[in-house]
Amino acid sequence: MAHAEAAERVRITVVADNNGPVSDGVHPIPRLGTAWGFACVVETGDERILFDTGSDGAMLIANMDALGIDPTAIDTLVISHEHWDHVGGIDALLDAGARPVAYVPRSFSDEFRERLAARITVVEVTGQVSVGGHARTTGELGTSIVEQALVAPSAEGLVVITGCAHPGIAHIVRSAAAGDRVALAVGGFHLKDADEREITETVEELRGLGVMRMAPTHCTGDAARARFALEFGDDYIPVGVGTVIEAGG
Repeated sequence: MAHAEAAERVRITVVADNNGPVSDGVHPIPRLGTAWGFACVVETGDERILFDTGSDGAMLIANMDALGIDPTAIDTLVISHEHWDHVGGIDALLDAGARPVAYVPRSFSDEFRERLAARITVVEVTGQVSVGGHARTTGELGTSIVEQALVAPSAEGLVVITGCAHPGIAHIVRSAAAGDRVALAVGGFHLKDADEREITETVEELRGLGVMRMAPTHCTGDAARARFALEFGDDYIPVGVGTVIEAGG
């Protein structure tokens, strides 16, 4: 199992999402583009990781610019799974001058991995592997749709970041945590087509795993997001493009 040294603070900025900006009631809502998909910048110590790239490359770069994030400052790229709404911004990112090391599941198509490897260094992931000094991936999870999640230890506990959670968000969190405390789960939870029973079971399972805060977005679906908001109360974080979430110090 890969181990990563905890960063005092983990900071997540959502740079691509199909949910629009969420007002905090104090600051003006930024003018950011939305499109189906997900991407976020994860800051751990002095490292910047881009997790997924959304579906629209031009929008990704425009949103990063609006949020004051320099694409060339991205050290690492982690791709959760090979769906268009998570890999669509890669070319635009590289065309903008970014040269990150990419962590890609081994189960991705040869064509995808070879095309990416022609431009940047690619690390093929099967099991858990360290990403920089303060994060790791879960390794490949699931069967029909293989996916990896990102795990960033903080002073508060683990931060688990998912693209779509096709293998199941509770399964991903359980695999990521391995008994450790989970401070935050954020990303797409793929409950948009789930019925009430499945949503209830998922919420109860995550409660049982002791997840402290929930920040579902992208493919989670409105019904599931509303249920998480009800069940987690003040520990539910509404998320849209531009949302910034911190865990730890």
